[in-house]
Amino acid sequence: MKTKRRGSSFNSLNSKRQLESIFLFTTGKCNARCAMCFYANDMEKKAEDLSFEEIRKISETAGNFKRLWLSGGEPTLREDLPEIVEMFYRNNHITDLNFPTNGIMGDRIIEWLSRIRKTCPDCNISISISLDGFGRTHDTQRGVASFYRAAGTLKKIGERFRDDGHVITNIATVITKYNVQEILDFVTWVYGRFNVSTHTIEAARGITREDGVKVLTEKSLREIQDRIAPYYLLYARRIGEGMNFIGRGLTKFFYVGLMRAMYNIRAANLEKPAPWNMDCTAGETTLVIDYDGRFRACELREPIGNVKDYGCDVQKIMSSEAMKKETGAIGHGYKANCWCTHGCWIMSSITFNPGKMLSLLVKSNRETKKLSAGRTVETSEELLRELEDKYHVDRALLEEAGGAPGKGVSKGAA
Repeated sequence: MKTKRRGSSFNSLNSKRQLESIFLFTTGKCNARCAMCFYANDMEKKAEDLSFEEIRKISETAGNFKRLWLSGGEPTLREDLPEIVEMFYRNNHITDLNFPTNGIMGDRIIEWLSRIRKTCPDCNISISISLDGFGRTHDTQRGVASFYRAAGTLKKIGERFRDDGHVITNIATVITKYNVQEILDFVTWVYGRFNVSTHTIEAARGITREDGVKVLTEKSLREIQDRIAPYYLLYARRIGEGMNFIGRGLTKFFYVGLMRAMYNIRAANLEKPAPWNMDCTAGETTLVIDYDGRFRACELREPIGNVKDYGCDVQKIMSSEAMKKETGAIGHGYKANCWCTHGCWIMSSITFNPGKMLSLLVKSNRETKKLSAGRTVETSEELLRELEDKYHVDRALLEEAGGAPGKGVSKGAA
């Protein structure tokens, strides 16, 4: 299968506020014990997952919306996940699927991605693999030995979907006390070793499983963001491969602008509430459904009801007094006093604030260009090997997994 690279539908700004994204926690089960997990307390309740029939009612009553964001727990532990995705594609005409995973079950991931590409041919899929650091660091932070398995999954995805423009591969890294000292080296190594489309760094959010893992300050996060700014331009170039001139230009503008804007908002809100300079549309354009049926306007706010009490009817939920009260309390972000560092909600809200956001995207592109001026990204094979030796990466296991020597890029001009 060969298809031209497509841009995400995030480049489609919209001022009409309606349900656009459903965040579906598919299961409360997980095969890792991440130190920074914000959902650990919810999973400890060990409640029963929503049944397929209950999710079917959710799909049948939601109407058309663009984006289905899977979550968990670990989504690959939900045996009927492909059927769930296909149902939302058929019933709700979703155009974008966000599929986060720890990458442990590589063969299943490839099988399911291949199936979804056939049964949902017009859907853009963003497959996001968690990789938090070199070898031991990743395994410590994730609470399970999974570094080489995740790397192997990345290899398999790259081999199978390299020429498929509907599949975007992301590596997601959460910064904690375990990896903060190596994060800049890790960003360099990831770009050189893996042919992924994007690499996002996240600040740990919410109430984490392990106390004391949050070590970032606004200053330290901004310093990291500024240092990795050249990579935004390089990843934009990767995403734009196969597009025409206009497509590449638009992809660069939106990707670089969105990434920088998201990181700036996240840093400003890391230690204290700070204005987004745009409305938060949580509860208006987004709906979060927990694995046991509780629902929220945003992942970082408390549940306000259970879908089962509304017959799993999304229209009733979105127009309910509970949701009206919640969106009133949020007040587009101005009343809630939220300390929001949640990239998903920042990104989702951006598309519904076109007037304000276009100028912000221009500013973010200028910032990135200035920070990247005169800088090159060095990813020679010699440097990559030095980093692997420094952080005790088993090169034989890495080669077997797919991050093989010889896959590095010599240099990248920012």
